[in-house]
Amino acid sequence: MTDDSSPYICIPDLSKAFVLGKSGVMTIPYGEVSFTELKSIYKNMISAAEDKDFFLLDGMTLLADLRAALLECRKTKKPVWAIIPVDEYLMTEHELPCDAALITLQSLGIDCFGISSDNEENLIDAVARLKPCSNIPLAVKAINGKLSEETIEKLISMGVEKFIGLEDKALFEEMLKKDIKPIHFDEIDSIMLANERQAFFLEPDTTEISEGFTCSSGMDEELIEAENSGYDVIKIEIDAPDDVLVFIENAHLTELPVMFSCNNETELRLALMLYQGRAIIDSTSPMDEDEIKAAAEKYGAVIY
Repeated sequence: MTDDSSPYICIPDLSKAFVLGKSGVMTIPYGEVSFTELKSIYKNMISAAEDKDFFLLDGMTLLADLRAALLECRKTKKPVWAIIPVDEYLMTEHELPCDAALITLQSLGIDCFGISSDNEENLIDAVARLKPCSNIPLAVKAINGKLSEETIEKLISMGVEKFIGLEDKALFEEMLKKDIKPIHFDEIDSIMLANERQAFFLEPDTTEISEGFTCSSGMDEELIEAENSGYDVIKIEIDAPDDVLVFIENAHLTELPVMFSCNNETELRLALMLYQGRAIIDSTSPMDEDEIKAAAEKYGAVIY
């Protein structure tokens, strides 16, 4: 099943990784720390990573932590992996679904994404959910250092390539010698978006986008009311940098994915940076096409 170019690897320890964990802070609107300040926290952490081969974002349960750490790690040009802990509902303790995390992080250029759990069925169920969404290698982490032979074989058949913390490397190598038949998953060709609480899969021909919402002191009630409007996407009009800050303070009030319509590149980049998820950019925004493309590429957004 494997050769010298095989993507399958077992990493029993993390001596070659620079491991980043939870920041321990909550960002606006849940706490007092801005997302820019959170990025600075991780920037200071990674300053000591010169002798490590790659970064591992391990055990983070908030999308803000994951995004801030990835955006800073990405500046070093070193590979970045993420492993998030999931429960039986395939969420972190802060109710971040594993597929929403994957969709957001792979759009930002993460190199490998995975999950950890002390329950082997949770690992299998999570991979089954993630594989159709994934265009990057998937990983699992054995919290107690052990996985059964049956689980290893199942995960390999499902397309998991990286096994982290697995103590019995010999067992893993024996499994790779077996003729394990891969399980086929149909790839999702919908528009994949996400926020902190949900992943979204939209069909371009049937997606209903709202009229533009202005960012004002009363937009909290408007966003809540929009939940019952029948829209698939909420369109947010950004006319000034302060509009971005107003929206971010209220973004948690909508369960719908977000489209940004902006007047200039500075406002667009600020909105995409601060929004915790994967958003859409309104292609009809009065901006240069190259500026829209550059912002979309940097922050993993979809142009529509």
